Amino acid sequence: MEVFMRNIFEWIGRKEEKYIFEHSQEHFDKVLQTVKELEKAVGAFVSDDAANVKNFIHNVAGLEHKADIIRRELIIDMASGTILPEDRGDLMNFVTRVDSVADWAHTAGRFLALWDGAVPENFGKELKIFVETSVEAVEKLKKAVDAVGKESEEKILELCTAVESVEETADDQHRDILKIILQSNLSISQVIVAHDLVEAIENISDACEIVADSLRILTVEISTVR
Repeated sequence: MEVFMRNIFEWIGRKEEKYIFEHSQEHFDKVLQTVKELEKAVGAFVSDDAANVKNFIHNVAGLEHKADIIRRELIIDMASGTILPEDRGDLMNFVTRVDSVADWAHTAGRFLALWDGAVPENFGKELKIFVETSVEAVEKLKKAVDAVGKESEEKILELCTAVESVEETADDQHRDILKIILQSNLSISQVIVAHDLVEAIENISDACEIVADSLRILTVEISTVR
């Protein structure tokens, strides 16, 4: 593990690059907070607590905006710095992909705000479980990101695989909840909103898998420094 820790900082490079990597972890914290706030919004939605749904959706938008500000700062730092072009591209893509997780949470919040009417019990129950799985995917991804520079290459790859496993669970839940929507007595407008909401939540876990794949590639690239 010590060899891997040394090699990652050889790959990341000087103090400037280390700062960028640490700042990217701050960015991820905001992304995770965004998704957790969406989870609260869905909980309030299922409980028919309209006031709190509105408040939590507002919080989702605010946190996503803060994450986006950090993303832009990171991109500017990378573009104006002295990071090698190939490394800069990898890091920029990684940060952008992480940010997409918060983007999808924000999108889900917007669709949630469009809902009008009662929430069918079976749909609400499955939706709550579904968003909990998305939160789990983000949390496992954060563990993988936080492990960089601290854990072995094998451990990081193992954590990336754990993210993919959660995403597969989300895929199964996605199919189940779509069946519930299609078999429900929802109005046409409610079906459209429910479908778009579910797709946005599904995209959170999909985005996590994409980030995990990117981290896997970065980890393998880092290991070649040895």
